[in-house]
Amino acid sequence: MPAPTESSPHTPLQEWLDRIARPIEFASRDAGAHLGAVTNLSSFISSQVLSALRQDVYSKAIEARLISLRDLFVDFQPALPLDEQRRRLQAARLLIKALRALDQENLIPQKDLPTQVSSHPNVAGAGRSDLWNHSVRFIKGVGPKRTNVLQRLQIATVEDALWTIPWRYEDRSIMTPIGNLVPGMSVSICGVIGSCEAKRTRNRRLSLVEVGVEDQSGRMQVVFFNQPYLEEMLTVGTRVMMSGRVIADRQGWMVPRMEVAQYEVIGEDTESTLHVGRIVPIYHETKGWTSRQMRMLVRNLLADHGREVVDHLPMSLRARLRLIPIHDALQDVHFPKTGTDLQLLERGKTPAHRRLAFEELLLLQLALASRHRAVHEEPKELRFNSQTPLLDKLGRLLPFCLTAAQDRVIREIFQDMISPRPMNRLVQGDVGSGKTAVALHALVLACGSGYQAALMAPTEILAEQHYRNLSGTLQALGLRTTLVRGGEKSSVKKTQAAQLASEFFGLRQWGMPEFRVANLVRDADLLEQARQEAFTLLKTDPGLKEPAHQELRAAMLRKWEKKLELGSIS
Repeated sequence: MPAPTESSPHTPLQEWLDRIARPIEFASRDAGAHLGAVTNLSSFISSQVLSALRQDVYSKAIEARLISLRDLFVDFQPALPLDEQRRRLQAARLLIKALRALDQENLIPQKDLPTQVSSHPNVAGAGRSDLWNHSVRFIKGVGPKRTNVLQRLQIATVEDALWTIPWRYEDRSIMTPIGNLVPGMSVSICGVIGSCEAKRTRNRRLSLVEVGVEDQSGRMQVVFFNQPYLEEMLTVGTRVMMSGRVIADRQGWMVPRMEVAQYEVIGEDTESTLHVGRIVPIYHETKGWTSRQMRMLVRNLLADHGREVVDHLPMSLRARLRLIPIHDALQDVHFPKTGTDLQLLERGKTPAHRRLAFEELLLLQLALASRHRAVHEEPKELRFNSQTPLLDKLGRLLPFCLTAAQDRVIREIFQDMISPRPMNRLVQGDVGSGKTAVALHALVLACGSGYQAALMAPTEILAEQHYRNLSGTLQALGLRTTLVRGGEKSSVKKTQAAQLASEFFGLRQWGMPEFRVANLVRDADLLEQARQEAFTLLKTDPGLKEPAHQELRAAMLRKWEKKLELGSIS
């Protein structure tokens, strides 16, 4: 497809056409050989055209061609003859080409199209905001089968792939002479193929490719299993770079051998090395998908879409905290520059890691702060009576006096419970500091006000321990206690629920974040910084409605709006 030039600005319509063109181009490749892999082209094109027509006003010529484009795919089904499908795809490509030309001639005002690209000059960063909705299925080298494999790694979209960060790195930038190799070393070498021979084992189930690699200092042997196609690639005289672990050959220590070798063919017209000769990222793998394939996928995505990634962080925030732009962060975290400190990479402390981790933590803290504020503004129907006589009885039954800290925290909790707003409080203390005694007072206040209360524990053992320690005191107050275990039979739990005369909810965890870069322990300082920035942002712009904050708000809602159901984890 034609690429926009400086004289032809890439307008929102052009961005929208790019998205429409990708699946059409994919289906048209090799005379329609990939048509079987495209199952939803009809509904996709139709819905996108209707969405575009609803959200903007175009010239009659553009609207007519958009409607014609939709008509081509209204009944586009696999049942159509192959020649008819090819004809419609070719007609669609011609319509897209005509739409591009008309858009450049008319220079339509840049309003928000379905891609929701903002044209406001103060928006955090230029780019397209739909990469989170762009399936990796249509990316070169993926297809439907590998899409299913990538889903096991939680990769469904282009954004998912770009945010799948390497879990470790290997420095393959230092070339070791073959003559200096010692068994047990993990090294990278550069040499020339001296021999290449394909073999099969006696049972014929395993194929081998034995490759001899030479340099000025010596010779080594590399064996590849079940990759017979390498015989045509690694021909004699080919210059290669290889990386792997050195072991002793059957002939002894005289001829070193490399196992699990990563290789790269070197030539004048080849691309820059990707798998050797540099600091190489290592990704989590699954059956059917390797780190090598992931590196190639990410390299292509950064080349094709890297500049389209929207930087959600406002420019003023990035400048104040000295955070690098999102594109540079993604580039450096996947493919670190030669000379980058390997220890910083392994610890996730490079500027690239810090930039990505801060964005994750800020989005979480913004969502939590928004939820926190919503909880405090929500009215509650329950009213607790702080003058219940059960509290005085409890004070006389306890075999100890409350400490000043316990008494202070209990009064603060009571103030929250009798207030017209829901309580949102975390009590933190060392083992033996009296947290259970504080919880006991809250239980008694609730029961003394005519309500039921539950003390939940993360394990059945701890729950039984609390039950034994507290049931005597609660029964002396005239309160009935019941121990409910998660592992009990359903019949027992039904009986207990009937005895409690109300629905009982067990322990559930909400809003536990799944981070790709950030680590709540390692990045504790960054977490606190993100929390402060989040509250500052919401104080100055409560709804994040300012143009510079709209991308940040959209990213926050997309990631956390339906996942954080409680505000009490802030």
